[in-house]
Amino acid sequence: MIISRYGPITFRHFQDNPYWAAAAGYDFNYFDCLSVSIDGLFGSASCAIDELKYLPETEVRGLHGFLFKFSLHALVAALLVFLYPLLAIAIHIRCTNGRKKYSGEHDDTVKMNMKRWIFQCDRKWGKNHG
Repeated sequence: MIISRYGPITFRHFQDNPYWAAAAGYDFNYFDCLSVSIDGLFGSASCAIDELKYLPETEVRGLHGFLFKFSLHALVAALLVFLYPLLAIAIHIRCTNGRKKYSGEHDDTVKMNMKRWIFQCDRKWGKNHG
């Protein structure tokens, strides 16, 4: 946990929005970025499995939509199995650029957006999310 000018920033904040967490002062490394890219892989695989769960309820006229969504999620999951380290490098570069861009004093708009994002995270997870 990092105590920034906006309050505590945790790894959970980084997983929610890596760029904003880095801009708020979270001290990230490559492994944090790797976990965010793995989270994207599991999210896509979860969507493909959810589509399969609803297959028996799908009407015949909705099969083309099912096939499109399922194949897209399955393709993304299959590609991410091999490309997640490259995605982690891209996330790391983006977060490094965000940290450099917002390293100085923040203007009122950035302060308001950061506070609103942290408030939404606290509301989503509860105050004592760890």
